[in-house]
Amino acid sequence: MAEDDDARRSADTDPAGIPAVDAAAEPEPETAPKPEPQPEPEPEPEGKAGAGPPAPPEPVQRRGVLWPPSRGQVLVAALLAVLGFAVVVQTRQTQEDGLSSLRQSDLVRIFDNLQQQSARLDEDARKLEETQQDLRSGTDRTAAAEQAARQRLEVLGILAGTLPATGPGIRLRIDDPDDRVTAAMLIDTVQELRDAGAEAIQIGDVRVVANTAFVDGPDSVVADGSELRPPYEFVAIGDAATMRSALGIPGGVLETLRSGGAEGTVDAADTLTVTALRQVKAPQYAQPAPARSP
Repeated sequence: MAEDDDARRSADTDPAGIPAVDAAAEPEPETAPKPEPQPEPEPEPEGKAGAGPPAPPEPVQRRGVLWPPSRGQVLVAALLAVLGFAVVVQTRQTQEDGLSSLRQSDLVRIFDNLQQQSARLDEDARKLEETQQDLRSGTDRTAAAEQAARQRLEVLGILAGTLPATGPGIRLRIDDPDDRVTAAMLIDTVQELRDAGAEAIQIGDVRVVANTAFVDGPDSVVADGSELRPPYEFVAIGDAATMRSALGIPGGVLETLRSGGAEGTVDAADTLTVTALRQVKAPQYAQPAPARSP
């Protein structure tokens, strides 16, 4: 037994007596020693003797500065200036085209019509002032009041369409062979006549007043429930020269009718009569307002 133990110890050690290392055993990896943390340097106190001047601050980069302007900004500003100038010129040109495009004879006619209308308004103002003076004077106040009321009633009857009217004016005939005239065209015609000073208007058998309605029917134009068939015939009482000029100006009613396939013919007359009357209905909701006490 002692010999076996000696043989086992000789096999585990080398001849020098150093224990044998198993070749299959992997050597343990050597771990590198961790560096010891170095202490952070303490900041030097301000104002310490021997310290140099403080470092200048780093320049701050500014963004969005508009001056000096870039080349693109100058180009955009120039384009905006040109665009604004063009808009102003176009606006002024549009305002002046209404008269600058007319011929000299048309301008003279329009100027003459304006003078005549101004003279009529002056005459109406003179008559109203005379009536006011008669009513304020103590002589024959009752008779003047009755006459003024009667004249006012006649004027209101003509405007409301309850009384016939006679006087100078024009006849307008609109031929429409292809049935292209619409209610809107007839409304424009009525509006143009009113703007030219027409005091009483009749189309066919319909008296045209403030609340006359024109609508497009299935087969024709309907005015206040009455069907209108071509040719459409207007009778308008007023200054014939003014109404004819208003209908014939460039871009006016006659030119619009021609562009739509119709044709309008204007004839002036010294005496015309509007015979169509309108039935006045009693108001359902409106009542006379009470008189205010002085």
